[in-house]
Amino acid sequence: MTNNFLNLFSTVLFVVAGFALLRWINRFEPQWVSRDGTRFSARMTQDSVESSKWVDVRVSIDSSQLIIQARGRRGKEFRGRWNVGYFTQTEDLKRRHYVVTNELDRDDRAILRVPATSTCVAALDALVN
Repeated sequence: MTNNFLNLFSTVLFVVAGFALLRWINRFEPQWVSRDGTRFSARMTQDSVESSKWVDVRVSIDSSQLIIQARGRRGKEFRGRWNVGYFTQTEDLKRRHYVVTNELDRDDRAILRVPATSTCVAALDALVN
């Protein structure tokens, strides 16, 4: 009886510890940045109320525009050249959000999210000003 109880208790403890570890790992935003900050990975979503899915994208800064590449079907709408409009003031101090517009369609807006401590923030801020 005690052996079955110990097995059940250790299994439940293992599942709870695994779930807690996954929650802790997902708090961190993975990002790659080149040394000069002109090439980096980020996350994007459409600038609309019903949009909640963030897509991983790769970004290159080409003089005054962003060249965005994304893989998969969800990232297809973000591929191409984008202009940085402005950065938004949010309550999230760990991330910085920029509103970008598509070069071909000015009505197509999206939000680009990067960590606030990243070296690409200086390059993106230079495009805003």
